[in-house]
Amino acid sequence: MSRSDEVNKMTENVYKGILDQFNPSLKNFVTMGKHYEKALTGVTVAAKGYFDTLVKLGELASDSQGSKELGDMLFQMAEVHRQIQVQLEDVLKLFHSELLSQLEQKLELDIKYLTATLKKYQSERKSKVESIERCQSQLKKLRRKSQASRHPNKYGDREMQVHVSKASK
Repeated sequence: MSRSDEVNKMTENVYKGILDQFNPSLKNFVTMGKHYEKALTGVTVAAKGYFDTLVKLGELASDSQGSKELGDMLFQMAEVHRQIQVQLEDVLKLFHSELLSQLEQKLELDIKYLTATLKKYQSERKSKVESIERCQSQLKKLRRKSQASRHPNKYGDREMQVHVSKASK
């Protein structure tokens, strides 16, 4: 295997490694983030029920003179809980908009870009290999003609041109 083939194989392996391992891992990360978001949404629903119950208990306790102090304490707990819940909902919105959806979009664009870049690389490589093979074929023909000819120097100049054009590619 030539050095060029080794470099080509390593380059393709880098692209394929990203596409076959890293990007699927990122997709899994996004999926787990969505599950986490769904779980937090469930916690939010349960917390609202808890808040409503605290408020009702506070109202019931406030109605009687003996438990008015307990009712006030339950209202304070409900208010603190409500503030925490509002903050959690804000964080959840930010988590979705600034992390999950952004990462998902960038991941999709990255996959498209890497796939297109790999195809372009492979196409360009194939074109260059075919060009080199044509030059080598022409060189072999010129050498055969040169060896069979009475004037070997006549084809030597053409062979040098092929070497020069091959070296410049």
